[in-house]
Amino acid sequence: MTPIIGDLIKNTVGKVVGRLADKYLPKSMSEAERADFNMEAERLAIEEYKTAIADVQGARELAMKESDDAPPWTKVLTVTHRPMWSLLILAAFVWTIVAPSFGMNVITLTEIHKDIMQTVIIFYFGGRTVEKTAGLLRKYKM
Repeated sequence: MTPIIGDLIKNTVGKVVGRLADKYLPKSMSEAERADFNMEAERLAIEEYKTAIADVQGARELAMKESDDAPPWTKVLTVTHRPMWSLLILAAFVWTIVAPSFGMNVITLTEIHKDIMQTVIIFYFGGRTVEKTAGLLRKYKM
């Protein structure tokens, strides 16, 4: 387990488990029993995390196997669809800013358009972050 993920699980899960233990476990429990309970909860959280990562890796491997028989143009789409959509959204955004300066028609963006643009941006960067993190985790063999 990488130090970052391990610390994240211990700090986050440890605090949540500690609060739950304080609230729901009997006060008569010894400190040693509480510590054992916290350690077991952290161990289960780490196991669950590893299972989730393995599921994602399995899905990725399956998708790669399925794409081996796909036509070349679909392979191009798997690589370029996210950047193309992001560039299109960025171009639309820039147009709304630049067009009035040149006396051109402005694209009127409603709240729905704004929400869609934000969603595209969030998924692009969020997806890239997940991919990079998964790559690091695979590299260090979690």
